[in-house]
Amino acid sequence: MAEFLPALKTRRLLNRTLHKERTIVQWLSFDEPQSRLIKAIKGDFFLAESTGTTSPAAYLSALAFAAADISRFKPLAFKRACQSIAAGKHFDRITSSGSLSKIHAHLPEFLKTNLGWSAEEVVWAQLCADLLAQSLDSTQNGDLQTQACQSDSISFLSNVKNRIESNLEISAHTECGALVCLAQETFDEHLEEMRSHLSPDFLPEKLLIVEGQTEAILMPFFARLSGFDFSEQGILMLSGGGANQVAKRFLSYREATRLPIASLLDGDAESQYEIICQHMQEFDLLFSLPSGEFEDTFEISRFVQLLNGYLQSMTGVNAPSLVEFQPLKKELFTISQKRTLVLNKIWREKSLGNFDKVEFADFVAQTIKSEVEIPKDLGFMIEKMKQKWGDNP
Repeated sequence: MAEFLPALKTRRLLNRTLHKERTIVQWLSFDEPQSRLIKAIKGDFFLAESTGTTSPAAYLSALAFAAADISRFKPLAFKRACQSIAAGKHFDRITSSGSLSKIHAHLPEFLKTNLGWSAEEVVWAQLCADLLAQSLDSTQNGDLQTQACQSDSISFLSNVKNRIESNLEISAHTECGALVCLAQETFDEHLEEMRSHLSPDFLPEKLLIVEGQTEAILMPFFARLSGFDFSEQGILMLSGGGANQVAKRFLSYREATRLPIASLLDGDAESQYEIICQHMQEFDLLFSLPSGEFEDTFEISRFVQLLNGYLQSMTGVNAPSLVEFQPLKKELFTISQKRTLVLNKIWREKSLGNFDKVEFADFVAQTIKSEVEIPKDLGFMIEKMKQKWGDNP
C-alpha cells in the first residue's frame, strides 16, 4: 500500500492544480463580471488562505488585467458584481486581503482619484489581484503540473509579470502613477504582440453574435479568406442558439459592455431584428440574410456541387455507398422553400438520417479555397465589418 501513496498524493495535487487553473481560465475568459465571480465562488477559490509572499510584479500584472477588463465593461457590470457580494448567500465569505495596498499604500485612492475608477471597479481590481497574483508566482516557481497544462491566457499573464519584473524598481519614493503606467504599458504592448495567438475570449475587442454553429464555423473562415482575420482583430464569436437568444444576448451585453457588437440573423427573424435595431449604438452592426438561412446564401450550382462532394465524403453507418450514390440536381431546390427543409426531406428519403448542418459547414470550410467563392451576402457583411471595425474603434 505504501508504494501507492506517492502516486495518490501526486494525483491529488494535479487535480487541485487543474481545478485551480480552470477557475483562473474562467476568470480570464470573457463574460459579465458577476457571472465570473459566481464561478469563482462556487470553486471556493477566495476561501483559500494565502501562503507565502507574492511579488509586486505579480500584483501589477493582475492589476493590468483588471484595467483592461474595466475598459471593456460599463460601471453597471461591476456594480452588479459588488451587489452580489453585499447580498450575502455564497458571497458573504469573501474578504479582501488588501492586495492593492500591497503594491502601494495609496494605490486604491489613486485609482479612484486619478483614473476615475468607481468604488466597484476598485473592488474588482482587488478581486483580480487576490485571484491571479499568487497563482502567477506559483506557476513561475516551478509548479510542473501547472506548467504542463497551462493555458495561453495564464502564460500571457506570466510573461507580462516577467517583463514588469525586469523593469521594476520600487522604493519608498516610487509614485503610484509610475507603477500603474509600467503595468499598463507592458500589458498593452504584449497584448498587441500576442493578440492573434490568444484565445478569442481573452479580452476581446469586439463581439459577433450569430444564431448557430454553422455561422460560427464559416464566418471566421470566410473573413480570413477575405483578409480580415477575426483573431487579429480581437473578434469573439458567440453562438446564440436561435434568433431569440441572439436578441437576448445582444441586449444583455449592450447593457453591460462597452465593446462594439455585431449581430447576424436569418432573414425571417424580423421581430428580433427590430428589437436589436432599437438598442444599437453607433459602432454596432446588424445583419439579416436576405436569402433566408446560411445555406440559402450560396449560388445554387455551387451549392449543389458542394452537397454532392459532401455526400461522397460521408463515412459511417449513414454514408451512402458508391453504388447507391446519385448526384443531387439543382432542380430539387426552389426559391420559395428553404434549402434546409428540402435537404432534410432528401436525407430521410435516402435513409441518411438528418441533414447535419454543422458537418456540412466543416466540409465547406475544408473545400472552399478562395475569396471569390464566398457567397455575396456574406462577403458584403465582411466588407461592412472591415469598413467599420478595421481600424479598431
